[in-house]
Amino acid sequence: MFPGGSLTRRVFVTALMLTCSASTVTGAGDAFTDFTKIWNGRRVVVKSELYTVVYDEVGRLGRHYRGKRAGLTIATPRGQFYEFDGPGSGDDIAEPTPNDVMSQMSVGFHRSNHLDLSSVKTITPHVLRQYAPGVTLIVDSVKMEQERNRIRIEFSQAGHEKDGFATSLTVEWHAPFSEVFREREAIEDVIRRFVAPL
Repeated sequence: MFPGGSLTRRVFVTALMLTCSASTVTGAGDAFTDFTKIWNGRRVVVKSELYTVVYDEVGRLGRHYRGKRAGLTIATPRGQFYEFDGPGSGDDIAEPTPNDVMSQMSVGFHRSNHLDLSSVKTITPHVLRQYAPGVTLIVDSVKMEQERNRIRIEFSQAGHEKDGFATSLTVEWHAPFSEVFREREAIEDVIRRFVAPL
């Protein structure tokens, strides 16, 4: 069947295996791509409060970034918590309430300034924004963070689209996502606890 013997057979089998592997990965990507297509650009109404912190940040070279915004709401199948992703690894703050996150941000995030032996406050929170039930949002992006078993949805506020990012909802899953994204229905159930499509 294969002229040229075992080398030709090995090349054929290897090529076949690579083709099958590629189709599996593509299938997994297609399942999540379909999910993002359905949600991206969609108008939704808030059912349960979503929170955003407005803060200033001082970068490593001393540059000031004013009025940055970060969504805090993390949803799980069993409940929710609130988290600020800090600028460095190990800097994240996770608390049971958004006010607790703000308090921790206020006292934390100091970096040594080696030039004058002082300390620089790198993160300064200013305002906690609440998006209450009834507010209309627009889904701007849906991203999968596979290494953290999370799906992050970012929103702008309807009527204020020019302001850009308003808030976010992150769904944290208890296990790695399957190749065919069979968790989709359960994840959408979690999403719908917080927002309902219009």
